[in-house]
Order: sequence, then structure tokens, then C-alpha cells
Amino acid sequence: MKTETPYSLKNGAGNSNDYYLEISGFADHVLSEAEFQIGPVINDFKGYKSKSYSHDLTIFEALMIGVLWRAYITRAVKLDPESQNMLAYLSRKRNEDEKMKASIDHTRGILATSVLIPEGPETEDVPELTVRNFEKLLKWLEATGEFREELKHLNPWLDFLCSLNPQRSSSHLVSIFMFADWFEYAAQEKLGKYTHDLEEFVAENREKHLQKEDIIFFTRKRSEYHLNMFGAEVMSREFRDSYNKRPRKALLLPGCMCSLPEGKCMASETRLGKKCANCSPNCRVNSLSKHGETGGFEVYIVSHESSALSQSTEKDRDELGIVGVACILNLISGGLKSENMGIPAQCVLLESCGCEHWIEHHEPTDINKDQLFKLLDIGAELVKECQVQPVQVNIKHS
Repeated sequence: MKTETPYSLKNGAGNSNDYYLEISGFADHVLSEAEFQIGPVINDFKGYKSKSYSHDLTIFEALMIGVLWRAYITRAVKLDPESQNMLAYLSRKRNEDEKMKASIDHTRGILATSVLIPEGPETEDVPELTVRNFEKLLKWLEATGEFREELKHLNPWLDFLCSLNPQRSSSHLVSIFMFADWFEYAAQEKLGKYTHDLEEFVAENREKHLQKEDIIFFTRKRSEYHLNMFGAEVMSREFRDSYNKRPRKALLLPGCMCSLPEGKCMASETRLGKKCANCSPNCRVNSLSKHGETGGFEVYIVSHESSALSQSTEKDRDELGIVGVACILNLISGGLKSENMGIPAQCVLLESCGCEHWIEHHEPTDINKDQLFKLLDIGAELVKECQVQPVQVNIKHS
């Protein structure tokens, strides 16, 4: 039987309420373990930074280093500088010139497949834990074009490690690596049931993504899914107080949640995203937009993470608190972007992937409405009114 989706927060249940309970408890466990395993690293880094820095987000950043190191360092050390420079340039160029995006992505797909994806099985040998190799890892991440927001948080770690003597920097990297090793095992035990079909799904569909610009995105590791689940919980906690204090609340929905395809949907452009025009009565965005009017929150459709909030004004950034909805691999970059702009965000994950990026036919997908309405502070009566029939969802990665 063909594997239908890379992950599912419902895991065969009627809803994903168990997931949100489990990720909360798991996040507590990880943060507690971090104090034991990488406490000195976190304290050193925070002492290096000139401004006050969030303790839990610092733990997440350190864990990101370890997970990505374990996933990609053997590829990173083999990437030649010429290919790295070309891929990094193409990635920047596609984001600057919308008209050139299609042709650039065609070239990126061919080049990425040939130089970023190993031809045979990857070796389990881990290259030496040095600052130089960490720099190579960051260069590889830059070349993929998939980690723009994450790199803004990882590059300061390179500066920090470069400021230490080689023995101490390597010691810190060893601690981070070992913590990531523990995390991957613990996450597999607790969260693996939500991603248990991932490797099989990727294996069944990998050939269709070779030579395409999304090949790295499509083949991301299970450990990265678990890392982003943890990161979404940490970010939501970190920004909750600031979010609650904001006078305006906005719900940012992916364009895939519209029941009508692009070109037929009549949503109109605004500086914060598209506004629903109520053109389809069964559309989930339509339903949420109507209840936004009643519940006092704004609703915008954002086609791509890269375009989210890009035209927001200073007034918007001072007033807005947002709830961002996305799939597991897109939510962290969106949350980090929002944080960099000074807009506190809360995270709600899509329950699963059922879109043309992942599968050939469209499948209904959904979000946890209990979680969403809790963040938006909507009462039970409105929650009941908001129940709509599933709609077809097309998620496009960009």
C-alpha cells in the first residue's frame, strides 16, 4: 500500500489533542535535560552576547546545530567552494527577482541534485568536531536555500566559537553533538509515532524530486521534523506573553487552505497578505475569516513563508501578534522571521501534508481547532460554529 503522507499529528486518532499534550511534556523534558548536558555551553554563549538572550531559545539553537550537524556534516565537508558560491547566489537571486524564479529553480534543482545529494549510502563516520567544519556546515545550509532564517540564528554561534580557543570550542561542539544524539533517541521514542511513515514515503517518491529545486526540502531527516516540533513549542511559549499583550491579533493561513485553486480564488491583496472575498461558502478560510470578524482577529492568506509580513508597517509590527499555520518543515522559519521583525508569534501545525507538493492527488488537511481557538481566545460557542466540512488543500513549497 502506498504511503500517503510524511507525517500525521492525529496518528490514527480523531484529532491531534494528544500530540499537543505530548509535545508540551516532551519540551519540558528536553529543556530540563539541556541544563545537565549543555548548561555550560548555553551560559558561555549568553555571556558572549551583548544583549539579553532567551535561555530556552538558546537551547533550541544549540540543539539545531547538533541535529543539523548529525544530518548533513558528511555532505558539507565534501562541498566544493565553487558549487557552494553558485548555489548560494542562485538562492539569493530567486528571492530578489520573481520573474527569474522558474528558470533559476530549474538550474538549482539540477545543481543541488548533483552536488548536495550523495550518490551512494552516506558514511556514518562523523568529521572532526571543529569550528572549521562547523563553518562548512553553515556554508552547505546556505547553498541549499532552505535555511535562510535559521542561519541568522546560527551565524552568531560561529562568531562565538571562533572567539574561543580551539580546545574549548571543540569541547562545546562535542557537548552539543552528544545532546543532539540524546535528543534524537528521546524524540524517536516520544514523537516517532507521528513521523513513522516518513522514510518510506520519501523512498517511494524521491525519484520524482531529483533534479528539482525542492530535493533538499523533500528529503529532510526525521530528526529535523522532531526538532521543529520541539522548536514550535519553545517559540510559542517564549512569545506567549508578548503575543497576549498585543492589541491586534492576526491569523496567517497558508494559501493551500483556500478551497478554490489559485486563479479562481477571489481573495484580494493587502500589505499583510490576501483577504478572503467570501467567494466559496465551503472554504475553511472563508469560515475563519467570518469568525475573525466576530472574534476580533484578522485573517490573511500568505502564499509563501518568504512573503509573509514583508510589507508590514512599523505600526503593524508594534501592534500585531500572529498565529502562524504551516506544515512542520515551514513553521520554524516563519516563526523565526516573525521574531526577527519584532512580531510575537504562536504556532499551529497542519495536521498532515495532503498537497500536490507531496502527493499526486489532493487530500483534505486540517488544523487542530481547539489549539487554534485557545490561542485566539475564542469561546466554545464560536468554536462549534466554526466547524466546516473538509476542503481540498494544495500546499506549494517555495
